[in-house]
Amino acid sequence: MTVRVRDCAKCGRSVGRADRDLCARCHWAARHAPVKQVCPRCGQRRVLLPETGRCVRCSRTCGHCKAAVLLKDRELCSGCRRRELREQAKSACPRCGKPGTLREATGWCGPCSRPGRPPNPDAPCLDCGTTTRLTGAGRCRRCWNRSQHRVPVRAASLADSLDNPPPWLDGFATYLIPRLHPQRACAMLTRLGHLLPSGGPPSHPQALLDHAAETDAALARWLEDFFVSNRLALPLDWDDRRAAGRRRRRIDAVPEPLRPAAEAFAEHLLAQRERARRAGTRPHKHATIDVQLNAVRDLAIFLSRERGKTDWATVDVADLEAFLPGQPSSRATYLAGLRQFFGFAVRTRRILVDPTRTLTARQPRGFRGPTLTHERERYLFRRWSTDPTVHPHEALVGLLALLHGATTSDIRDLTDDLIDHNARTVHLGRRPRPTPLDPWTWTALQRCLDHRHHLGSSNPHLVVTARTNATRAAPSDGYVKHTLDPVGIQPRILRSTRLTDLVTTVDAKLVAAAYGMTNDGVTAYLADHVDRDRMPNP
Repeated sequence: MTVRVRDCAKCGRSVGRADRDLCARCHWAARHAPVKQVCPRCGQRRVLLPETGRCVRCSRTCGHCKAAVLLKDRELCSGCRRRELREQAKSACPRCGKPGTLREATGWCGPCSRPGRPPNPDAPCLDCGTTTRLTGAGRCRRCWNRSQHRVPVRAASLADSLDNPPPWLDGFATYLIPRLHPQRACAMLTRLGHLLPSGGPPSHPQALLDHAAETDAALARWLEDFFVSNRLALPLDWDDRRAAGRRRRRIDAVPEPLRPAAEAFAEHLLAQRERARRAGTRPHKHATIDVQLNAVRDLAIFLSRERGKTDWATVDVADLEAFLPGQPSSRATYLAGLRQFFGFAVRTRRILVDPTRTLTARQPRGFRGPTLTHERERYLFRRWSTDPTVHPHEALVGLLALLHGATTSDIRDLTDDLIDHNARTVHLGRRPRPTPLDPWTWTALQRCLDHRHHLGSSNPHLVVTARTNATRAAPSDGYVKHTLDPVGIQPRILRSTRLTDLVTTVDAKLVAAAYGMTNDGVTAYLADHVDRDRMPNP
């Protein structure tokens, strides 16, 4: 007979041992109970199944979405079960043939049973008068797509969607109407809405212009022209932005172990340019920096591929002597850029010895570029002065370069303010005096003015392209150079030919004074540096 010491803490039966709180039955059940652990799915302390590593409840998952299934006799969760029952209840619609739940009243699916909006009645269009189904504002679809009424409507909708619309939004829409197709103008306003803040104060025009230049260059050009003409912001420096992209591409082409020094050298060149600009001296142009980075990039690729070197400190004179002969046409230019780079590397303690100290790349001084023969000059002159099928831009660029020695920059910057119609003269670049034009060049200039008038452009520049037609920007240097592609020549060759003819027949100082050049720059075109056949009395 068990002597009751205390009651069982679990079931209340008698406990016969003083060192226990449970009776014999509960004690045995506790000793043989399975071990409970925290389930990794539900977080509860439960007995985990060895097959799944989870509790029994979490081990029952849906066959479709893998969610937990509460009932033992089901393989799908409640959501997947409802979807499956709905799919089973669907049948093919006799009208559209698509699966759906058929309605008892019509015997069709839901979309077929609901009557749609009745079509607009046919009416005459306000613009073309055609009796057809109208799209909006009393116009047919064709007239609505090209209607200028869409642009202010889109601007008003954009203003309604903003808490604080900018005050210049209506003016920008009015600015786009005569310059862009209405459909594209509406697209520009939509892209502008993505940049404007929906809440808070409106962005400053200058901040908005800088943000648009980084994300949407096409929209930035229209905003720049509008803001600058209305004195709301300063113009963007697109040359600096394009130069930054070119520098980044050149640095990225340098092999990885040699890249940090190239990046530091590029920053050093930019710092030099900024100091020179602030001091009022002559800063390096972006083209000069690009040439120096080209030399560093090509040398780095040569060292990595041909020499197997991954450190600038291991470069010696033999490496440079093996590299420079592979650049015969730009040996002196590359050597000058490498002297700049290795001098910077020595000053910054990246290398100990400058390997370019003893290297030289002597080249004959003077102009050594190509020039045209007299027969070629006559052919080009006849083409640009007598052929009416030649494009006006090609004729103007060719005659200005061939007869007047104009540079690409002089032609691209030529505006209405620089043309004197009474005296028939133009101001070209930095020349001290206006340049009188011959009858053939003046005729080509008038053709360019007529061409611009036919395009309906308000751009003051004489050469107007498809990109600058609706703006006041100047054409790019690439466009001016490629105008002479039909004859397979470049404007610089025409200018060099003209300067060579003048210097060998006229006093060089007079040519320098007329063209705004230095005496040394003109002396390079003397006949002893070029072709002896060009001398007046060979």
